[in-house]
Amino acid sequence: MKTLVIGANGKIGRIFCERAAAQGLAVRAMLRDPAQRSFFESLGVETVLGDLEGEFGHGFEDCSRVVFTAGSGGHTGGDKTLLVDLYGAIRAIEESEERRLDHFVMVSAMRADHPLDGPPAIRHYLVAKQLADERLRTSSVPYTILRPGRLGDEPGSGRVRTDPAAGHGMEISRENVALCILASLGQPGSRGHSIDLLGGDQPIGELFASLEAR
Repeated sequence: MKTLVIGANGKIGRIFCERAAAQGLAVRAMLRDPAQRSFFESLGVETVLGDLEGEFGHGFEDCSRVVFTAGSGGHTGGDKTLLVDLYGAIRAIEESEERRLDHFVMVSAMRADHPLDGPPAIRHYLVAKQLADERLRTSSVPYTILRPGRLGDEPGSGRVRTDPAAGHGMEISRENVALCILASLGQPGSRGHSIDLLGGDQPIGELFASLEAR
């Protein structure tokens, strides 16, 4: 059971690939630049070249699951947000439908369901995430949508919360998000769920083990 990681060279994608490789999981990292291959090859992770703004369907060959953690990045304009975060995600979902994949894990964003509640500077990004998430929910592909709060680079604690009111702060480490991706892939009960993620006290394994498939 091989997992295609779209956005593998991003911070969350790299951590996920490291953790997945350490657990002996079959992972394929989709990359835009051949120069990025060395890091993943050092982990024993298979790579494939593909571009969300171009061709990438070949990357799905022999894969049964997808992790989508790609993003255009805060340094780009709204045009890239449309092409990558929205249209790239939709194309990946449609490819997954055609190939009848078993599971699609989307890394989205907290507040994606209510873009106008977010800071003005990122509302276009939240709109893109909302529309991509909705396309995934209405697709034929079993899905999990993870919606982290503000991302940080501190080490993962292995603990989270899903209710903003149940603790302080609106942050979560990227490593904890990567651990949640791993947990969602390992728990069939995560399918059909959209899950807000913040730093907290609940063990990640306990959270995902408590979910029931919808």
